[in-house]
Amino acid sequence: MVLWIAAPLVSACASAGLVQPRPPLSRAGLDEASPRRARHADGFLPWAADEPQLIVVDKTSRQLVLYRNGEPVKTYPVVLGRNPGRKLYEGDRRTPSGLYRITGKRVHARYVRFMAIDYPNERDRANYRAALSRGSIPRARRAVSNGVAGLGGQVGIHGTDKGELNRVGINWTFGCVSLANRDVEELYGLVPEGTWVVIRDELPP
Repeated sequence: MVLWIAAPLVSACASAGLVQPRPPLSRAGLDEASPRRARHADGFLPWAADEPQLIVVDKTSRQLVLYRNGEPVKTYPVVLGRNPGRKLYEGDRRTPSGLYRITGKRVHARYVRFMAIDYPNERDRANYRAALSRGSIPRARRAVSNGVAGLGGQVGIHGTDKGELNRVGINWTFGCVSLANRDVEELYGLVPEGTWVVIRDELPP
């Protein structure tokens, strides 16, 4: 996925289309924009210069950064799924890694605000099929087929009903990205549906 060139890039968190990346997130866009870096603040993403909004969640630093036209404008601390690594199947309590879009927004009774993302994407499906062929997907009580866990879904960005865990930075979710409630309320008002969301870690795609 081309976005990883520029940045090493079922949840039960909520009862909440695969989209191809657009040209601004291509290697060409990266190369053309690179000379402009010196005219921007630290943290400028030249390959995102044409994106009105972009969210980047860094699983290593546990930060969510909101960019506008490549410029960082807001940074929020986050907590993630209880288990480390990339989400592979329903119930693994891991947060996905990859390129997604916000597909829906709503007020949430438990988590204050919920912004759904389009997990699983094509890469997630391919990784799941490969793991299934290796026999690496465990059996599950709520199995979709063949007695094993499915891909899962209902992953998003939301607030918290475990504020103390968020404050001390303990990962507790089923795979979603959780912010403090005041932060998720602010972010919710700043980003529309369709916003790109990059969730990255230290591993190659």
